[in-house]
Amino acid sequence: MHRGAFFRDPWSVFDFAVVAIALVPASGPFAVLRALRVLRVLRVLTIVPSMRRVVGGLLAAIPGLGSIAAVLGLIFYVFGVIATKLFGDSFPEWFGHLGRSLYTLFQVMTLESWSMGISRPVMETYPYAWAFFVPFILIATFTMLNLFIGIIVSAMQSFTEDEKATTIAAVDEAREHIEADLHAEVRALRGEIAELRALLQDQAASGSGRSH
Repeated sequence: MHRGAFFRDPWSVFDFAVVAIALVPASGPFAVLRALRVLRVLRVLTIVPSMRRVVGGLLAAIPGLGSIAAVLGLIFYVFGVIATKLFGDSFPEWFGHLGRSLYTLFQVMTLESWSMGISRPVMETYPYAWAFFVPFILIATFTMLNLFIGIIVSAMQSFTEDEKATTIAAVDEAREHIEADLHAEVRALRGEIAELRALLQDQAASGSGRSH
């Protein structure tokens, strides 16, 4: 009945994948995939409409999030190179090379012990290091991460509006079909009434002719 439409629906494909994993044999080279049966819990997402809207909004936000992630990656790269050049010699465990600098900056971005754990020790050697850390936090934490939230909220709102518009369009289409069927039935009923009147008139005319 559904044919190819089943595999064009992402939720149907997800259900198919979860059920297929549950059918994997308990022994053999693919036995490790049996642990993925826990994904069956995620089928709740396909049942509860509110959860489906949340997931749909998150998926719709992926293109915008990708652009922001690319910009954030460039910011990390620039600040990582600067931090490696400025603080790498004195603090090699934090800024010894680009990889360590990026990880340290990620910790700073999450605001986890960034002041007492990283910034103040660096400022003891480089008093003006705050001029590096404060702008980075303002850009990476308070600006870029808020953009992430804004994109997600906007995408979820657009997804909800599109879903409402689709529902309204489906209701309007169903109502148009119902109205068309009613009009057709009314026309058919009128035709039957007209035929019945014509039959009665013929019968009345034939009866009056016999009386004469």
